Amino acid sequence: MGGMTAQSPQGTAVSSDVAVPAYIFDHDDPAALFTRLQRMVIHLELLQAEAVRSFDVTFRDFVILATLRKEPAPHALEVSQIARYVLRPMGSISQGLDRIERAGLITRTASTDDRRKVIVALTDQGRSLADRMLSSYDATRDRVFARLGPDQLERIDAAVTDLLVALDANYLEHADNPETPKENP
Repeated sequence: MGGMTAQSPQGTAVSSDVAVPAYIFDHDDPAALFTRLQRMVIHLELLQAEAVRSFDVTFRDFVILATLRKEPAPHALEVSQIARYVLRPMGSISQGLDRIERAGLITRTASTDDRRKVIVALTDQGRSLADRMLSSYDATRDRVFARLGPDQLERIDAAVTDLLVALDANYLEHADNPETPKENP
């Protein structure tokens, strides 16, 4: 397959064996930046699906499990906290929690401080699965990052962090209710 070579903003030759339109590499066009970001989203979604393919859990459910696993023991959060952390509406979170609770990966209990709040905690089985899935996800991520040097990764990390701060601020400013993230159409 014929590849394409373009210039990065730093003047580095960028080669792609994947057929992409030339405008994607137009660094003077802000719309092309969003197009590149959207293309990254598609690649990330493909990598995410690959990382969890051998487990009987969706990537969205994995995100819930990973979020709980990264919390200190007993690896528990309120449902509303999970929804905020993963930018998903409560209805979507509840459906995911139902699936992973039926699989024996989490428990849900009423908060001892406020019975209206529900606490979600990983079971031993959930913790074990989350660890295996995190290892798979890490290996997938590392395979991609191995193509980049340490300086490139630092620049990307800084730029993505800045963009994420801007996106989070925009989200909070324009969401009807920031406590209830909107479902993607």
